Amino acid sequence: AFLSNRSQVVSVNGSHSHPVISGVPQGTILAPVLFLLYINDISENIKSQIRLFADDGIIYREINNDQDHVTLQEDLDNLNNWANKWQLNFNFSKCYHLGITNKRVPETYSYVMNNQTISRVSSTKYLGITINHNLNWNKHCDIICSKANSILGLLRRILGECSAAVKSRAYTSLVRPQLEYASTVWNPYTKRNINKIEMPHLSNDRPPGVGQSPTTATATPSHHVLQDPSRPSWNQSS
Repeated sequence: AFLSNRSQVVSVNGSHSHPVISGVPQGTILAPVLFLLYINDISENIKSQIRLFADDGIIYREINNDQDHVTLQEDLDNLNNWANKWQLNFNFSKCYHLGITNKRVPETYSYVMNNQTISRVSSTKYLGITINHNLNWNKHCDIICSKANSILGLLRRILGECSAAVKSRAYTSLVRPQLEYASTVWNPYTKRNINKIEMPHLSNDRPPGVGQSPTTATATPSHHVLQDPSRPSWNQSS
């Protein structure tokens, strides 16, 4: 059978890890399917909302009163019981508690799993998107713009003698994805974030040969998009 008579041991400098007697073979086609089947009942007895992506997940609930807080804690307890039942372990070093609110004095509830208090943070990253406590996307824009500008500076240094076509291709392949990933979720709506996102496109340091970019977040006709691949997709869809 697919899972029968398999073993796995890691050897480093003559030291061997304990044999792995559970799990699925890494890199196989069936492994993701079997994993999804194994955790398929994770949402049973959960009253809050839960979202899963591979082995990442979030549980969330609108907190309007103390009972909502109690219900969410009960759901966390049920998740912990589920993990113990199926001999799984949550990575508590990657578990965070993020409260999203516009209140000047936010609630200070705390949550516990497996007798450990979950760390409360003002922002956290989920599937590549940084979500902060007031959902204004400022920190996410700061992070992706920093990455885009770093790559842009590198391209300027290593592509100085290349043709405009090569520079444009490198720009649209390496810089734009940093600014466009999941942009339908965090599409900038404040002047602060719009200006910050457009800086890599408007900067005098961008690689020569890249087409002119828009200075305002306005709708872009499809034929202009085709003529100007340097336009960020968040701008095209706005």
